[in-house]
Amino acid sequence: MALTVAMAPVAKAQQADNQTKQAIEAIVAKWTQAINQGDSQTASSVFTSDGFEMSVYGKAAGAQMGEQTKKVHEMGIDLTSKVDDVHSLASGQAVLASGTFSVRYSNNPNVKPGETLTGNWMRVLVKEGSDWKIAAQSLTRQAPPAATVGSSSTNK
Repeated sequence: MALTVAMAPVAKAQQADNQTKQAIEAIVAKWTQAINQGDSQTASSVFTSDGFEMSVYGKAAGAQMGEQTKKVHEMGIDLTSKVDDVHSLASGQAVLASGTFSVRYSNNPNVKPGETLTGNWMRVLVKEGSDWKIAAQSLTRQAPPAATVGSSSTNK
């Protein structure tokens, strides 16, 4: 019963209007560019004061997000993000956005140089005055293809 009540607002979510979707696309583009440039101040500026993220690097909030921005920049990150859906919640004062990303690194010891990794992201954004801010985001890489029986792959 509690789950049903908790999910009720999500079930009533509606596709956001074009103006809202464009605003969210601009925030995602600003964050993505800041990550690629190692600009932790700009990357952090699109979050609420208590915003956080969960990614392959763990959960981060506040100064930790700035440290992660610098870390991935040093690994030569090249990130692209696409907004697929934006749903309005809480009478237009919050949105749930989702999309895909691809990332390459030139200096990540855990990734072959030039290898492209893909994944999905989800963000909850809230209205602060006239601006949208990210309250929470999660980025999840897609698993590599499963090795077939008898293959020589080491990804088992």
